[in-house]
Amino acid sequence: MQKHLMLDLETLSVAPDAVILTLGAVHFDPYSKGIIDELYIKFNIDDQDLLNRSVDPLTLEWWNKQDPKIMEEAFSEEGRTPLVDAIEQFHKFAQGCNKFWSHGAVFDLMIMENLYRQLKKEFPWKFWDLRDTRTLFDLGFSPDMPKGSLHNALEDAKRQAIGVQNVYRQLKK
Repeated sequence: MQKHLMLDLETLSVAPDAVILTLGAVHFDPYSKGIIDELYIKFNIDDQDLLNRSVDPLTLEWWNKQDPKIMEEAFSEEGRTPLVDAIEQFHKFAQGCNKFWSHGAVFDLMIMENLYRQLKKEFPWKFWDLRDTRTLFDLGFSPDMPKGSLHNALEDAKRQAIGVQNVYRQLKK
């Protein structure tokens, strides 16, 4: 069985040094159905301010137009994890994964790489391990992702992993 990781972030900017609100990650096998394991972390924002990570007014404006329930989850102070602990949790979760996916080649994984660099930590992946769902989904096969709460990092990671599994099944036929 292969162990892939799907990563999704909710952030306060679209820049590589964006403040991360939440991280959702799941382990999955692209050749089977279902999620193997999951991780959800709410990052401490003050720790990221100390690193001068970016907040974009346009992104804040975009957040103000989102579902209030999703926005409350992303912005509430409850359950925030100190930055170093959050990275340690993610790094441990990432161990043993064969491939690392995100929805877009230059967003989630790039932001994590930027943060890892700032903290002078080694990435849990090699550059050749990175995968992009948007490119896969553009092949013309329906990802048939379940409906759900958009912009909840964990729910988005689950949906995207299921989309990858659905496309892999169609490609296998």
